[in-house]
Amino acid sequence: MPVSEVHHVAVTVSDVDRAAEFYEQALGYRRTLRADVGGPGIEVSLGLPAGTTGRVQYLQGPSRIGQLELIEWNGTPTRTATGGHLELGTFLLSFAVPRDELDELHERLVQLGAECLSPPNRVLLDNYGHITAFAARDLDGNLLEFVALPSREEVMARRRESDS
Repeated sequence: MPVSEVHHVAVTVSDVDRAAEFYEQALGYRRTLRADVGGPGIEVSLGLPAGTTGRVQYLQGPSRIGQLELIEWNGTPTRTATGGHLELGTFLLSFAVPRDELDELHERLVQLGAECLSPPNRVLLDNYGHITAFAARDLDGNLLEFVALPSREEVMARRRESDS
């Protein structure tokens, strides 16, 4: 039996309130569940060290699928990822965006203090078609990708073209 779609992705942040505000302003997500977490139940279920506590804020996009969970753990936050993100683990969070909104989103992220790695760039993916995308780092350095995807019809046309 297949597992359903991703329910949420958890991202560790240094300040849950600051991060929630960033994602609200940058992506238009809205805050939903907020909770303090900790104790033996969560320590066992997530394999956390004893005494771990944190503050959690969920954010939701236009659908109920694929929520973002921001977690501020007690203790001192650290970053171990290399500049190229070559470590095992989560590489980036990718968000689908309509093509006509990418430039505006890029500018909004710049104004919010995010490090945008490039302006929106059009790229051809073999057997798929053209995408337009850019990457940025949120205020804690987490890598985010924003991508405008081709329609199903465009993908199928590209594949027919490739088969010829």
